[in-house]
Amino acid sequence: MPVLDWQRDQWDVPFPRKWDTFHGPYCLASRYCLRVNIFNVQPRPRVLFEDLPQEVLTKEFLELVPTFKLISSTERVHEDEYDVLVTFAEDARRRSAHLHVLSFGADMAGGFVEDQTKYFFVRDIPTLANELAIPTDAPPALAALLKTSVIPNMPDGHKRVWRLVKPAQGYQATVAKDGNLASRCIPLVHVGATQSVYALLTERGGKLNLVLPAETQQHLAWLRLFLDMVGNVDSDSVPPDLEWKTSQRWSPPEVSKHLGDLQGLRQAHEEAVTEFQRREQEIQAQLEESTRLADEGTRRILISDGDDLVQAVTTVLEDLGFSVRNMDDHHDERTGAKLEDLRVEDPSDPSWLSLVEVKGYTKGAKVNDVPQITGRPAVAYTKETGQEPPAVWHVVNAWRGTNPSTRVQAIPADDDLRPLTEAGGALIDTRDLYEAWRDVSAGIADADSVRASLREAKTRWRWMPES
Repeated sequence: MPVLDWQRDQWDVPFPRKWDTFHGPYCLASRYCLRVNIFNVQPRPRVLFEDLPQEVLTKEFLELVPTFKLISSTERVHEDEYDVLVTFAEDARRRSAHLHVLSFGADMAGGFVEDQTKYFFVRDIPTLANELAIPTDAPPALAALLKTSVIPNMPDGHKRVWRLVKPAQGYQATVAKDGNLASRCIPLVHVGATQSVYALLTERGGKLNLVLPAETQQHLAWLRLFLDMVGNVDSDSVPPDLEWKTSQRWSPPEVSKHLGDLQGLRQAHEEAVTEFQRREQEIQAQLEESTRLADEGTRRILISDGDDLVQAVTTVLEDLGFSVRNMDDHHDERTGAKLEDLRVEDPSDPSWLSLVEVKGYTKGAKVNDVPQITGRPAVAYTKETGQEPPAVWHVVNAWRGTNPSTRVQAIPADDDLRPLTEAGGALIDTRDLYEAWRDVSAGIADADSVRASLREAKTRWRWMPES
């Protein structure tokens, strides 16, 4: 059963141009969205290292970025929470388009979409050429590192170079295999007289895509350079490197002290938040359990009808100190008729007794049901005992599917309750009965006073706490 609000209030217990240099002005598309109250965001840059070889997996390599995750090429990860991908996988195009990609040894690299057609780069054209060249328009920083980390390690003989392709009826149609792949990249290394592309820089979904061969060395230097490149065009993903001024290694003692204090405070804050979250979950679970128990227990007096309602009324009256007897078996044996539901007595007043009829209603209580308790049940009682019943009660749970706080008064006209009045009895709304029980259970009302009030009730009983 879903928990309703009232149960927890008072009723509760493409890039078309050629890049000439990285030192000139240009921009890349960025994605922005307005978000507030974001938590658990890790320091940037946040880097995914995919299929990282053991010989590259060094402390210096990993310490270059504040946030990283080591993954395999088949591993799934929530890529939106990262900015850069460093991959040694054969397919460097399969990860999210928002990532800046530095790839080593890939056979496929991401491209672009134009006129609803996807283009990408494939390294599958064989060549035996050994003459290498770094184009004069390659960015100087890249050219310098290529000369020391790529050119000396190029293999003799067979090697493969890049082409630009597009899907075409089950195969990959070549779009270009010239010296700059239809001006869709900045070639970094050319092979042979045909100037086949061996390493390249391009865009991938508006992000940087640096594609280097497998024999590339000095991976740490390449990562540093690539992060600088990304920072120049996307300072959100790779913020300016100013944190060394507040690092323990380069800080004097007075700075280190405050760094330690700040770190301690942040840790205490995280621990406190974790504890508050744990306690919140614990209390929420307790609330749900107590709500369930309440709905299966005394709160049935507000939501049930039939036997469940009779049992709930019995429990509440007994908790108030009354002696309650269910009369179904008695009448089955003595009269063979269904008469009153309950007989209620008060041990503090042996001369008093009440016949009780209990009814639940989806809508309002019915006026025609009022005389039921004053008719045959009273007559049968008189015949059985030789005297009229001292009191009769008509206990009603009207509009039981609605919020008790908004329910209208059951049978509002006192004239319609005249049979009860003449029989020395009263109409009792289960809401009043529940609130009286709650106040007694909470220790803010006296059970003796509640029973006395009920014994003296005529026409209609309302719970009016003394406060």
